[in-house]
Amino acid sequence: MAAQSIDQNIAYEEFEPFCKWQRKEDRDVLEIHLPDFKKEQLIVLISKHGVLKILGERPTDASKSKGIRFDKEVAAPNTKYDTHSIHAKFVDNNLIITLPKAKPEPTLKPAAAGAQEKAKAATPSIGGNAAASLAVTVVVATVLAAYVHFMYKSTVERI
Repeated sequence: MAAQSIDQNIAYEEFEPFCKWQRKEDRDVLEIHLPDFKKEQLIVLISKHGVLKILGERPTDASKSKGIRFDKEVAAPNTKYDTHSIHAKFVDNNLIITLPKAKPEPTLKPAAAGAQEKAKAATPSIGGNAAASLAVTVVVATVLAAYVHFMYKSTVERI
């Protein structure tokens, strides 16, 4: 499983670090055990698509001709986590990544909830989405207008 690095002539061995998840109500914590690694040998990135990528490599001998490395990806969907608040720290050979959960939408007070229900009842919708309802109405009206035009045109031409 050793791979040769192009730019440094170091033979790397790939490994899978031990990972432990801690699920909490307001956050999830990923703890990755990385023995003999230093903070400077690790990289933690998050993509705009919510993928958390953790990379690390270190030499395993004094001549620095052999090394060990890993590349781990974890999905951190934007709908579940507040991706702007994710943070990492390295303590006692453990990389601890905290993924705060996205805050739920605020609940409405009973008086406001009643007003919102009245507004929903007054607004025609399909599946609760007024924009979709409007789009469907426009499409139906367009098809109906085209049908009426076709029928009128074919009736006029026959006479």
